[in-house]
Amino acid sequence: MNLMSVDLYQSATDSEKFLALPAGTDPAELMGPMTFDQDYAQVKRYQEAFQFDPSEAYAGVNAAKIAADILTVKWATYRRESPP
Repeated sequence: MNLMSVDLYQSATDSEKFLALPAGTDPAELMGPMTFDQDYAQVKRYQEAFQFDPSEAYAGVNAAKIAADILTVKWATYRRESPP
């Protein structure tokens, strides 16, 4: 799969929760993420125009699922898991 340019946002209420959106998407225009989890009602920019590679291993996240969610519903939520 090709690289995806995504903007990453971090929940203002839970620092382990993140929102990934296609680059340039305004999170304030989305209702989906906060419908499922109120921790996404307030987010702060974490990284802009990140070149996300769905085939790469990122610590504590399922990159393939994030890519699939972005392609299908235009956003992905995930929790950064710490190693045991």
